[in-house]
Amino acid sequence: MTPNYTEVTTSRPLKNADLASEGLLVTAFTLILSIGVIGNLFVIYVFGRKLKSNHRSTTELLILYLGITDLLSSILNPSLFIYWTLTNYSRWDFGNFGCHVFPTVGPIMTSISSGLLITFAIDRYIAIVTPFRGTLSRKTVSIAYIINILISTCFYFPYIFALKFDPTLKICKIPYPSEYSYGVPNCIFIILRLCLFATVFSFTNIKIFKTLRKRNTSFKRMEDRVERLKQSKKIMSVLFTMEVVFTLLVFPRELFYLGYNLFILSTKSKMYSNPTLTQINSWLKVAHTANSCANIFIYSNMHTVYRKQIIRTFLYFGKFKRSRKLSYPTTSYSSEKRSSIMKQLSLKIK
Repeated sequence: MTPNYTEVTTSRPLKNADLASEGLLVTAFTLILSIGVIGNLFVIYVFGRKLKSNHRSTTELLILYLGITDLLSSILNPSLFIYWTLTNYSRWDFGNFGCHVFPTVGPIMTSISSGLLITFAIDRYIAIVTPFRGTLSRKTVSIAYIINILISTCFYFPYIFALKFDPTLKICKIPYPSEYSYGVPNCIFIILRLCLFATVFSFTNIKIFKTLRKRNTSFKRMEDRVERLKQSKKIMSVLFTMEVVFTLLVFPRELFYLGYNLFILSTKSKMYSNPTLTQINSWLKVAHTANSCANIFIYSNMHTVYRKQIIRTFLYFGKFKRSRKLSYPTTSYSSEKRSSIMKQLSLKIK
């Protein structure tokens, strides 16, 4: 994730804020926060129970890592922007340390999540295109996850060091992109991210599609061809959905912020801002943040255990509520019956 464009205007908050738009933004971020937390907690619950199992696949491990990363992203990103929206970017209540940490952890988590998506694509490519040359091991996936964390953190060092806390005004601000120490590394990072995603997703999808078509023709029986064709369509549907959703949610804001940075660097202007650009950036930020929720639905389609666990959980809670409702009248009836029997016994004794 790139730093938020509206952070540039933290020291110059808008005076005529659109309350209706702010309400919609807060509602959108609240929905992302709720869905992201509940969904990713469920992912961790389902796949985290297999931590002690030696039969856990790399796909399950990747989904677990994705759930942990997206959980942090879905908590920190919406919460921070809800706070900034409600305060109109005019205050900061978390001190100097919070100014350097809170705005950076969320974007770093989103960047790590993006790296996990690339690992997913590579894992599927190896499993389908070169199945007899070995697959990614759990150890390799864990090492890749650690490297992903380190790389994402290093790329955001310019952003971390650029954040400044003003104790007098009590605001958290960053320098403008016109400063080369911040603007140039940020543009390079965005371009590398876009090129890496475009290259990996295009290459893996094309190779997988060609491999599946070639394997379909190798089956002599018509039943095998039909079954293989169904599996191929399902795999390609998941891949296409992942690519389209990720592109629509993430790329627009990446391109928007890249264009803004390049404009500031080329014109060497200290600031260029207006309410329209701020609103566009805010809603692009909503879409960008929603990626932590989209991963729940996209990658759950790749694993049947996740869907079965969801159904079992809902059925369990449904049976639990039904049993509790049924237990109340039974208890009431038994107590009434017990009291009537005791009265009859007392009358007989008398």
